[in-house]
Amino acid sequence: MLTKTTPGRRRYIQAAAEEYLSQIDRRRLPVGYDVPITGDRDNRIDAYRMRRGDVFARMLGISCTASDPQLPDTARAVLAQIDAPVCQLVQAAVESGSPELVALLWVATANCPALSPEGPR
Repeated sequence: MLTKTTPGRRRYIQAAAEEYLSQIDRRRLPVGYDVPITGDRDNRIDAYRMRRGDVFARMLGISCTASDPQLPDTARAVLAQIDAPVCQLVQAAVESGSPELVALLWVATANCPALSPEGPR
C-alpha cells in the first residue's frame, strides 16, 4: 500500500506516525497533561486519539483498536520503509566518495522514469 501512495500522502502518513510515536516513546507529554501517562495501554489509547494514531491507521487501512499493542511497531516499520531510500542514498554517497555524482544520478532518474531501478512506470 505504501509504495503506491503519492508523495504528499506518504508525507502525511509519516507525520501522523511520527506524532503518534512521539507520545508512545515518551518524547512528548500527552495533550493537556503535565505528567506522562504511566500505563502503556492507557498511553497507547491516548496517543491513538490525541496524537493522530487513528489517522495513521486509517490512511493505511489498518483495522485495529486504540489499545492495539502492535500498532507502535507497525508505525516504526512504516517509518523505516519511508526512510529507506534516503538511507540508501546516503550510504551510496559515503561508499562512492562522490556524493555529488550520487545526487546527480538520483535527480536524473527521478526525472526520467526509464532510468529508475523500477523501470518505466
